[in-house]
Amino acid sequence: MPNLHRSVMPDVIEENISLKAFNTFKFEAKARYFAIIHTLDELCDALQWGNSQGITIKILGEGSNLLLTDNIDALILVNRLKGLTLDEQDDHYIFTAAAGENWHEAVTYTVSNDLGGLENLALIPGTVGASPVQNIGAYGVEVKDCITAVEVIDRETLATQWLSTKACCFNYRDSRFKQDWANKYIILAVRFVLSKQHVIRSHYAGLKQLLPDNPTIQHVYDAVCKTRAAKLPDPKLIGNAGSFFKNPIVDQKQYELIIQNTPDLVAFSVGDKWKLAAGWLIDQAGWKGHRQDGVGVYEKQALCLVNHNTEDGQRLLKLEADIKTDILKKYGVALEREPIHFSKT
Repeated sequence: MPNLHRSVMPDVIEENISLKAFNTFKFEAKARYFAIIHTLDELCDALQWGNSQGITIKILGEGSNLLLTDNIDALILVNRLKGLTLDEQDDHYIFTAAAGENWHEAVTYTVSNDLGGLENLALIPGTVGASPVQNIGAYGVEVKDCITAVEVIDRETLATQWLSTKACCFNYRDSRFKQDWANKYIILAVRFVLSKQHVIRSHYAGLKQLLPDNPTIQHVYDAVCKTRAAKLPDPKLIGNAGSFFKNPIVDQKQYELIIQNTPDLVAFSVGDKWKLAAGWLIDQAGWKGHRQDGVGVYEKQALCLVNHNTEDGQRLLKLEADIKTDILKKYGVALEREPIHFSKT
């Protein structure tokens, strides 16, 4: 039974640490307390101490879906738990990856082992542990399609358990990990079911044209990597968090109102609703390539906001607000941010 009332700060925790190297926008912000976590014991020690001090605890992966605008009066834990395992079943494999594993490297591992299911999600930045939080998706696939369970630790009791896919309530770019579980659980590992008999998902227009007849999962993987690299900037070269806005989903009535004035609107039916291409709206409104105060909209993909040369995240917040106001005025559509905004506490 763990000691839940640790009063001595563990050696793994440091104070007043810059987070500039831990967010892909490269904005400056300092964490009051900070630790890089490599083992479950280190995580438990940090949680025990943070809980005993009444300190807010926030979890980071690779900071690729994060917006920082202020110093953080909290304990920031960077999840670096590692480990990959395969368990062969009759017609599929169970692939388990620790939360701190790099997402793209994990996808590459599955493709190199001829395991189908995750190839459409190649080159998405971040960690395995972040993938179910956001229910990451690309090129017609969402990660929930392959997840079979998520291992978590309770922040208060330190009890661990596996949660079913159904319990996670996955939705478009959403899950309970972003909602009522945001301050309850920390993800330790994710378990995927991957096929031996591959189902190639190549209906996405920009992907299909790059594939040969009878494509393999390796072909899909290569095409996805090529497409993403052409559209989105490398965070090592230009600060960014990938797609900054969600594609808004509207009902039939709102869709019909929009197309009255915008007949060439790019949209996709989702049941009885419509998913609008946020990047297209921003592009059509004239924002692609726009720069202001050291930040801007990427010239090759209007869905991506970038940091050209500032450490001040507040400037990106201003750009975000300007774009949202303009899109709402022109199209009557409210855009929603994808990256998580860490507040001061």
